[in-house]
Parts: sequence; C-alpha cells; structure tokens
Amino acid sequence: MAAQAALTVLTRGTVNGAPTANVTYNPIMASFAMPDGRLLSRWQEQTAAYAVGYSDLALISKPAMGNQPTQTVSLRMTLPTLDVTAPATGTGIQPAPSVAYFQDFKLEAKFPTRGTQAERWEALARFLSIAGQGFLLNLVKANEQVT
Repeated sequence: MAAQAALTVLTRGTVNGAPTANVTYNPIMASFAMPDGRLLSRWQEQTAAYAVGYSDLALISKPAMGNQPTQTVSLRMTLPTLDVTAPATGTGIQPAPSVAYFQDFKLEAKFPTRGTQAERWEALARFLSIAGQGFLLNLVKANEQVT
C-alpha cells in the first residue's frame, strides 16, 4: 500500500486554462478502514483564510470481495466558494464566513479482478486523454453543450 503523502496540484491560473500555480493538498486522514471493507483517505488544501473554505479531496477504495469481483475506486474533490460578507453590519460585527456553493468533482472507476494491469493502464490512459479534450474543457469552462 502506498503511503499517503502531500499532493501538489496545478491550478487553472489563466482564462485559457494554462496552469500558473500549485496548491498542496495535505493528508488529514490516512487510509481509514470502514466496516464494509472500504478504505478512506482524505487530503485538504488549506490556503483559504477560513477553515470553512478549505478544499477537500477524498479517495475511497473498495477491494473486490466475496461475490463482487470488481474493485471500485472513487475520487471526490470539493472546491468551496465563500459568500462575500460586509466588513461590518449595523451592529459593527462582521458576520462569520459561510459557503455560498461548491464546485464538486466526482470520479468513479471499476476494475474487474479478471482484468490485467495492462488493461487498467490502457483504461486510465484513455480516460486522461478524454479529460483533456476540447469539448469537455469547453463544457466545464463555458457551459458549451455537446451537440
């Protein structure tokens, strides 16, 4: 099992999507075993001014068990956007920050135990290539629907 380490991630940076900076997700929970056999690992990017604005990355791995001959890997990243608050209310007290909304990304992969390592590598290579395609980037960046 790979040790949980900090992850350095490129940010979008510019309007055309070119990466310009790195953020670091630090481990906050290392491979916690759940009662159903899943393993949960969590990282957090803590550059926001308030903890409520931290971005989370969670990885859940469910090994093939019993009559389920498939390993499932789930990845979820949440990126919160905080509400803009006034510097002070009529009472002179600034409200506590709160989350306005989340950008939420989920990925799930299933790998049959009969599959080979070469087949898993091929599936991953194809997925990463698809993730960089222009139609998907335009859909995410500008809500341009695929027709």
